[in-house]
Amino acid sequence: MRGASWWPSVAVCGLVALLAPGQAARAGDILELTDATFESAVEFHPLLLVLFYAPWCGHSQRLKPEFEKAAEVLKGKVRLAQVDATTQVGLAEQFRIEGYPTMYFFNNGAEEEYSGGRTSSTIVSWVKEHSGSALVTPSSEHDLSVALEGRRSLPFFVARGGPPAKELFGRLAEEHRAMGVFFFREDLSNPPAVIQVHRGFNETVELKGPDALDEEKVMAFIEAERLPAFGEIHEENSAGYLARAGEGMLWICFSPGSFREEAEQKQGVFQRVAASFPQFPVVYLDTMLYEEHAKESLGCDEFPTLVLQIGNFTDEQAPEPEPKTYKVAPGDITEDAVVGWINSVLAGEVKQEEGLAALDADDAEAEEEEEEGAEDGGERATSPPPMNEGAPPASSHSAGGEL
Repeated sequence: MRGASWWPSVAVCGLVALLAPGQAARAGDILELTDATFESAVEFHPLLLVLFYAPWCGHSQRLKPEFEKAAEVLKGKVRLAQVDATTQVGLAEQFRIEGYPTMYFFNNGAEEEYSGGRTSSTIVSWVKEHSGSALVTPSSEHDLSVALEGRRSLPFFVARGGPPAKELFGRLAEEHRAMGVFFFREDLSNPPAVIQVHRGFNETVELKGPDALDEEKVMAFIEAERLPAFGEIHEENSAGYLARAGEGMLWICFSPGSFREEAEQKQGVFQRVAASFPQFPVVYLDTMLYEEHAKESLGCDEFPTLVLQIGNFTDEQAPEPEPKTYKVAPGDITEDAVVGWINSVLAGEVKQEEGLAALDADDAEAEEEEEEGAEDGGERATSPPPMNEGAPPASSHSAGGEL
């Protein structure tokens, strides 16, 4: 039931449970990337190891379990993904894939071809060696400012202080790399330390004094403050947003391809809306990367669309597992219009969306038809792998297969 994929399974698994077909979650939390989603994945994940494979290739098949083991070991620190180079021909051409399997490592967008072994331990060792320190130390305030201006959807954590602060923050950065990007600048002007969280659009909060050197208090501060009042929801932070959604959540579906620009333009509106309705986390999502969820679970078939889901997202065993969903596609987004619409929903003046439930019925009917077709002998035959294992089919001029 694709239309219900967010609820309630996402309360446990996060957005991984509902990634769009182009970036589906695989065994061991390995992402399946496509021509359409590759660039977003590289932009979003600071550290990303991508495997280009061919389903028929014996070398690719033997590497698969080792790749999955490596993904489990590196989980939370480095993201692993894979690309079927036989179907995603644009990516195969872009990276000149001439044999299978081939891997590329992306460190903050900079690419490097993998040159290690094919066991999980050698993959993990190679990635760790090429990842560098999780703590970024800009040489000047100007360099730090430039980095902050170019931040992505992940929060930036900045510590200023002396050696004790650097040691503490470096350790936290290594342990919690997936939470965001960690920076340190030596600065003794505000002893003993200052820690800032830069989140969303121009939102900054800070922790000063002795508490900034207390590991437990620093982690509590980061956990509590890392999510912006109006922010992008994705697999890395979905659990945090869901934990705050005891009464529901307000989703904004902006246009695919320009969703971040549109979100930035309306940041002030939705930050104030979030302040007016603290019971509802206010989030927007990548409507291209999470196309299935946007269209089928939220019903976003035009942009922009606002979707208010009312229900307890914090408990998958809630008495009423399916949230009540309300949506509107306003011509112009203003604070008064959004606040007025939410108040109308809460007053019972807006009808609940009924079309989304019908999608599940359509899916079930389609699945039944597929099963009937298979029983009647309509199941497709699969082609055997080619003789020259490890290389593309004979029609290709590529050769080899070693990393």
